[in-house]
Amino acid sequence: MPRLISRRRFVQRAAAASALAVLPIGRLAAQVRFSSYPFKLGVSSGDPAPDGFVLWTRLLPEPHEPEELGKVTFEVDWDVAEDAGFSRIVSTGRAFAPAYLAHSVHAEVDGLAPGREYFYRFRLGPMRARSVARSPPRPRAIRPDRCAWR
Repeated sequence: MPRLISRRRFVQRAAAASALAVLPIGRLAAQVRFSSYPFKLGVSSGDPAPDGFVLWTRLLPEPHEPEELGKVTFEVDWDVAEDAGFSRIVSTGRAFAPAYLAHSVHAEVDGLAPGREYFYRFRLGPMRARSVARSPPRPRAIRPDRCAWR
């Protein structure tokens, strides 16, 4: 019996596959070495959904020297956990920080329980950046026959 996947998961996988086609795979950073902490612009979460959110960061060790990172694409790992010590990780993944996107990273996280606090972090080699997000409660369903313009 074929395994069915959700439309959202299909779109995510299709987008990831198409992104791989345009990434300069030969130019991925093999060993990450920075002159200073690469997450100086911080990390953030947003675009809340009933079961997740989007994580964001931008690699920029020296804010006044963006060319320091060059044309290299970096692999950035991310984790979402139920506790600050990251002993109960509920979601993990890898995203790319390409030069053509100013080395910014966007990771869509789903499958989380609504209305609770989660801790998340980005990892780039030995460097780690962490923060806290709160998943919003599940919104009430809106019935199309109940919507009207006034």
